[in-house]
Amino acid sequence: MNLLLKTYRLFSITINIVAGCLLLFSAYSHLIPPTAWKLPIYFALAFPVILFIVVLLTVIQIFIRPRKYALIPIVFLLICTPAVRTCFPIGGGYSHNDKTTFTVMSYNIMAFREAEKTKNGTSNTLLDLINQCGADVVCMQEYRTSTKPGERYPTQRQVNKALSAYPYHHVSYPKNSKIGIACYSKHPIKKIEAIPFYNTPTPHRACLYEIEIDGRKLHLINCHMQSNQLDTHDRELYAQITQNPTHATDLLPQVGDKLLRKLSKAAIVRADQAQILDNIIEKMPSSIVVCGDFNDTPQSYTYYKVRGNLHDAYVSAGFGPGITYHAAGFRFRIDHILHGEGLRTLDCDIIREKYSDHYPIIATLQYY
Repeated sequence: MNLLLKTYRLFSITINIVAGCLLLFSAYSHLIPPTAWKLPIYFALAFPVILFIVVLLTVIQIFIRPRKYALIPIVFLLICTPAVRTCFPIGGGYSHNDKTTFTVMSYNIMAFREAEKTKNGTSNTLLDLINQCGADVVCMQEYRTSTKPGERYPTQRQVNKALSAYPYHHVSYPKNSKIGIACYSKHPIKKIEAIPFYNTPTPHRACLYEIEIDGRKLHLINCHMQSNQLDTHDRELYAQITQNPTHATDLLPQVGDKLLRKLSKAAIVRADQAQILDNIIEKMPSSIVVCGDFNDTPQSYTYYKVRGNLHDAYVSAGFGPGITYHAAGFRFRIDHILHGEGLRTLDCDIIREKYSDHYPIIATLQYY
């Protein structure tokens, strides 16, 4: 009996320590550049799953003897508190006052492919949603228009008319690509500067805008960073693994050969893009906003490199995991709005309307 008890206790301690160490590694995996070691890339993606396991072990340990072993996962959870709060915020934002406020929306619109036509074809559900939200500045990624009316995509003229509340706008297309990024603003765009992503497959790019809001300058970066470029087969493979975990071992050769290789390759490209943005952000005033489709989660090297000393609007005022990408069984927060010390977040929401494979994220910010 004593042998069984000792074995159980050793097993319980071992399981809790191993799970806690995995959580610790995934929580701080962003400290290791993808170019130095690829393994942290996958642990960063797995952080929510590992966190769930550790929380589950904690709950189980509380209800079985010896209960003191629950202190093991609790200690690991406390050490990983910053990562937990970043991935699962419980922020409340700040209260409104009489200082200048404005709202920013970031939206990967998937080239209008999921939007349905409205108003006799002169608008569509996605453009109508943008108007309804009424943000002061709207940054779009995967932006595409048609050259002729009546085709799959709206024309630039139709978009301008539908978004007539935004008299100032700029559209930027990479070389040899029909898909780019766009910025629509209710306030004057004074300066525009393209940010080159070298050695990057199109259509990924970024732009820096200087916008004047009530006599104050806002510096804003709209970016679309390297995607993982997963095809239909990759998505089906991921769906099989998540739906049938017991058969995951049979799919490991395909996972290693295709899925993980694509993830690591894209992460390395994004690391270079993040460094480019970081170099620019360091020279910007405190009223800087960086938003867009990062194609990476809040635990990634890319996210932390771009964020640096900036504040995440969703972490400050959002609640829960805040999923922004929702297609093909994937559920991640990869669209972000970051801002400098000269601004603060009043509120931040994710609008769950399926007019794209992304949900738009919108934040109300205020000058100090």
